[in-house]
Amino acid sequence: MAQKPQRIFIVDDHQMVIDGINLMLEGKCDFAVVGESRQPLIVLQLLENTPVDILITDVGMPEMSGVELSRAIKNKFPHIKILALSMFGDSQIIAEMIDAGISGYILKNAGKKELVEALTKIADGQNYFGQDITLQLMKSFKRNQEETKLTDREIEIIRMIEKDMTTREIADTLFISERTVETHRKNILHKTNTQTVVGLLKYAYERKII
Repeated sequence: MAQKPQRIFIVDDHQMVIDGINLMLEGKCDFAVVGESRQPLIVLQLLENTPVDILITDVGMPEMSGVELSRAIKNKFPHIKILALSMFGDSQIIAEMIDAGISGYILKNAGKKELVEALTKIADGQNYFGQDITLQLMKSFKRNQEETKLTDREIEIIRMIEKDMTTREIADTLFISERTVETHRKNILHKTNTQTVVGLLKYAYERKII
């Protein structure tokens, strides 16, 4: 890690959380808290005049979400690394924060040791995700894999849909009822997380199903 202390900026709508982080970093010569704010809407303005290396942000804030703030910061200050802090390890929110460009994610029940470890790794250019967060991501990944595992029959129907075949034509070709075809269609849309034929075909093209 660099010899100079990493400059830390804290964003959370609860002063108690900000004070807690300050207390945990007190006496740590590798880190220096240079700013804090309970109002995410003014953070970009504050960063204009406050050199920052790592920003710690809450995920769920009333004025502006951690996702929105992270995207805005990475767009305007791409060099600033972001550590997300949350009460919950919801896989969807974690994924959105990762997509927004964060370098780490820990829960608010993390202790001093984990906070320092996360900041140290992020300062060194690595990513850090707490054990609970990693477990949640793994469960989500496994669940998504199971949901998107298309059967041979479903792939066959997708290819027929791509040929613009009607439900009746698909049913006649496969010697099944139209109702069964519709059931397959619903299952396919659910597994691929799509809502329209256009969305389904885009999904299929991207994954070389058709």
